[in-house]
Amino acid sequence: MNGKSNLDTKKLHFFNQALEYFDYPSTNISKCIENSRQELSSNNSDLLRDEMLTELEHLKELIINNPDAKIKNLSESDRKLYFKFINTFSKCPICGNQNHYFHLKNFYFNEDKKDLKDSLLNLMRMTHKRVKFSYGVPCCDCFKMLFDED
Repeated sequence: MNGKSNLDTKKLHFFNQALEYFDYPSTNISKCIENSRQELSSNNSDLLRDEMLTELEHLKELIINNPDAKIKNLSESDRKLYFKFINTFSKCPICGNQNHYFHLKNFYFNEDKKDLKDSLLNLMRMTHKRVKFSYGVPCCDCFKMLFDED
């Protein structure tokens, strides 16, 4: 190749929180960051520990509420219903654009929207040969157009 290894070409990226751990002269950093450094380096060692525990708890919630894990835990009949739901509502009923799979999946497993999901599932199950009506989940653009109050 060109003689450079991956280690030579990788760059180190810094962010504000990472800079707090470096020993910079106080003239080069703002007063706020200096106060943060002093707070972290003071005898209050529980502050960093508490922050880490809070972040771990947040990560635990993300893992538990991961929709992909919930799909795997569905029974065979529930999994079929889930994929039928995704297929039924994958297109916007207004403009015909594809809906985002990620948003449909999150909607399906969101406990706060369970009543709305159940109503949509009931509409899916209804089969009327005489009455044809269009229903569905609007795409992001149509949703903004219909419900945005600006």
